[in-house]
Amino acid sequence: MPSREELLQEVWKSQDEAYDLMVEYDSLPHHYGKNILYQAEGHVIDMIAAYPGITITELATILKKTASACSQIVRKLKEKGWVEQSRNRDNNRQFNLTLTESGMQVFRDHQEFSKDCQDKTFELLAGLTEEELSAHIKVQRVLNLAYKGDVERSRERFQ
Repeated sequence: MPSREELLQEVWKSQDEAYDLMVEYDSLPHHYGKNILYQAEGHVIDMIAAYPGITITELATILKKTASACSQIVRKLKEKGWVEQSRNRDNNRQFNLTLTESGMQVFRDHQEFSKDCQDKTFELLAGLTEEELSAHIKVQRVLNLAYKGDVERSRERFQ
């Protein structure tokens, strides 16, 4: 039986591997139906579909990105004909975002792709018991607290 220290080191190693795989996954283009998008573009499309009329500032807050980063993604999606911007009637300085008809199709294709990924993951997890899954969730929540603390401490150092 491995020691507690060895188990903790394995948790650390597994988290590093998961992070590297997620970064790689996010950096790759994905086929959603007939269209190719990056993960960040798919997230923006999902948010505009969920919140029609959302502004770039609101989008940035939800996605925890800068308004500038969201603006760049929105510009690309507009160029592809998937997003429209219209001036807010109540605030002339704001623009509201909506999906075009083809943008809605990309959204549906992205949802289908995500569901397929989730189904495949759940198939891989089928052999685990509810107790094992619950234990993993408990450990992951503690790790997330650690990551949140790391983020907060890093932000404090640059303020």
